Amino acid sequence: MNQPREDRIEFLIELEPAQVMAQYRSGQVTRRDLSKLFAALGLTAALGPTIGRSPALAQSNELTMIVWEGYSSDSLRIPWEEANDATVEATFASTGDEMFAAMQGSGGTTYDMVSASSDLPQRLYDAGLLMEIDPTKLTNYPDLYEQFQKPPYITFDEKLFGVNFAWGPTILLYNPDEIAEAPTSWNALLDEQYSGRITTWNYPLQIGQYALLLDPKPEDPFLLDDEQLAQVKDLLVQQRPLIRKYWDLGGEVAELFQNGEVVIGDGWSWITLQIQGSNGSIAEASPEEGVTGWSDSWCISSEAANPELALKWADYMIGPEGQMGVIENLNYSITNSKVVETLPTEVREQLRMTDVPAEYAKIHMWKFIPNYDKWVQVWQEATAS
Repeated sequence: MNQPREDRIEFLIELEPAQVMAQYRSGQVTRRDLSKLFAALGLTAALGPTIGRSPALAQSNELTMIVWEGYSSDSLRIPWEEANDATVEATFASTGDEMFAAMQGSGGTTYDMVSASSDLPQRLYDAGLLMEIDPTKLTNYPDLYEQFQKPPYITFDEKLFGVNFAWGPTILLYNPDEIAEAPTSWNALLDEQYSGRITTWNYPLQIGQYALLLDPKPEDPFLLDDEQLAQVKDLLVQQRPLIRKYWDLGGEVAELFQNGEVVIGDGWSWITLQIQGSNGSIAEASPEEGVTGWSDSWCISSEAANPELALKWADYMIGPEGQMGVIENLNYSITNSKVVETLPTEVREQLRMTDVPAEYAKIHMWKFIPNYDKWVQVWQEATAS
């Protein structure tokens, strides 16, 4: 396209939405062009790692979502797209805070759905950003373990606002070529012998993980008083000069390990698979103090352009194909009891699914934090360079 910029915008206005997006993805249309186009149409748009949907560019066969890395991988996405004659446009987020900001900033119009971990749905619901879900429209819903059908983190006023599809712990990751003996404590992330080679997730919610090191250990690491928050802050300030990088996306962690920049950090099994896939050296450990963890649900925006398509995706992700995709792509635990029953014993043991209720109860699951503003302040002050 060699037209002057003003002519380009006039040209784009005449195109079908699908043609505009195709030219954006091919590089013929810039993000600036799209911003000017939206402005000319009297619209606003959130432009993230991938373009957010503007109402004028919404398509009946396009599903937009903001997700954790891995939840829109090709082996999950492509079969569903082909079966539903639809396309998925996914934006990766590094934290639940980022997801909330993206949803709130557009009033819920930018994304049809979000892969919300158990700390996030309450915030979205309170902001009026979630659509109630009718479980009778989900063919695979009856196959979920009872505890995942209407858990408290997606059930408000006795109504369902999410579809629970995966769960698991945050664990220690380490390079066994550099650390011969598996670490047994979260204190390893404050060990001076690894100075400059430690990485930890850049998210205030991580305060809960480090709260497990307090003495006495809080019964619930996500319900901390001011004194406990001050104690965790002291730990984080002690840790700050030892950190190589506070990571945002899982891909960063994999790269840090592969490049030899770090030898120990926190993360998830999905990151382990990424490193192993590049022939990197990595191992996992579960600290003796216990672990925090997440239970992820597909939540649909109250202003979703394609709510029925979103329901189809959520149903697919709790069905056999989607659940096996979660295991194969991410090595995460799943919520469909019938799928779990088909798994080999060694897989069930590896993924904490020999006794799902008991294993789930061992994890301090992320939850809504009433005084979260204080957590944010503590994290920012402790980790600032």
